[in-house]
Order: sequence, then C-alpha cells, then structure tokens
Amino acid sequence: MRSQRWIVMIAAALLAAGCAQHRGENAPPQTGDAQQAASNALATLQKLVTEQNYKALGFTSPDEVKSATLAPPLALYNIGLDRLKGYQAGQDANALLTASSETIYPVTVGGQVRSSVTVVKKETGYTTASFGNADIVKGLSRYRSANTPDGFAVRIPALSMYFLGNRVENRLMLTPVSEDSRLPFRIGVAVPAEDVLKAIIPLAQAYNGLPM
Repeated sequence: MRSQRWIVMIAAALLAAGCAQHRGENAPPQTGDAQQAASNALATLQKLVTEQNYKALGFTSPDEVKSATLAPPLALYNIGLDRLKGYQAGQDANALLTASSETIYPVTVGGQVRSSVTVVKKETGYTTASFGNADIVKGLSRYRSANTPDGFAVRIPALSMYFLGNRVENRLMLTPVSEDSRLPFRIGVAVPAEDVLKAIIPLAQAYNGLPM
C-alpha cells in the first residue's frame, strides 16, 4: 500500500507541475459550483494524462481518459489525530467526524470506476484539490454501490486510512475499502465505529509524525 501511495503522490506532483507550466491553458478556474469545478478538473485531467502516468492514475491506457465521466460525489469527513487520541470507549463516534472542505468525484469509464478528482471549497469558490487515488476511490465506490448508497468517505489523514461511512439508527458504521495489515477487519464488511477505533487508537498513540 505504501508504494501505491507514493506512486499517487508522485503522479499528483507531476500533474501539479503540468498545471504550473501551462497555467493559462490547463489550470481549472475557480467556480461557485462544486459540480462545475469537478467537470473542470476532469477536463484538466484529460489533458494531463500521459503514457508515463496513466497507470498511476488508475487508467488502463492513455486514451481511456478521453471517454471518462464523473460519478455521483462522495462527501468527505476527517478524523483528526488529536480527537482520535482523546477518544474514550463509550463516547459517540459521530463526534469524531469533521466535515472536510473537499468532495470526491469518482471518475468512470464505461461504468467502471478508474480514478477520481477531488475539489475543495475555498473562500473564493471551488477548485481542484487532487487527482487519482484510484485504489481508494474504487473501494469506496464498490462498497457504496453494494451496501450503502448514501455512504460517505471517512479519512484519517495521519494514518493514511480511508473507510466508507454510513449510519444505522445514528450509529456510525465504518467499512474498510482496502487491505491494511494494521487492522483485523475484512474489506467490504461494515464494522461498528467503536470497534474500529479500538483497533486504531494504539496506532494513533504510537504515531511518530512521519508519512505512512
């Protein structure tokens, strides 16, 4: 998983460099509408995908991105490290969630999720935040479709973890969407958030601040 994360980070850096070098032509403008910002980001992605980076971004060929479309967005919530460390058994896990200014839009080709664009809301409007993160968005989309159409993404940035979140009678449930040897849970099976937090808190307590 770590190598895949580094590939995505390198690809994102290359894409950002492309935007910087072609600011007038390729950089998506800010807009007051999140959907329009995502459409602008997809258009930029279609221009920037190359023979060198298409695999890292989740596509099977450089040409595939030309027919890419946006799927319905996923709201994103974060669980911060300090809140995670301070969590006590019995507390409402919903209280750990902080709504992110980012929204994830899966990118599909022929109905199959390949990649994603993420837009962020700033004071002056919505703009592109990132591209790619293919393995994570594929998992989020797969289990949202199968289990929870109203699901949302839950991210623990410090630990580089993502889950699909949903609520059952206001109880927060978390579904692992990718393999993680640090956790004892099965991919695609929803788990009460309290159980997930019990497994994650020792990792948070031991976190040394380095990229994972």
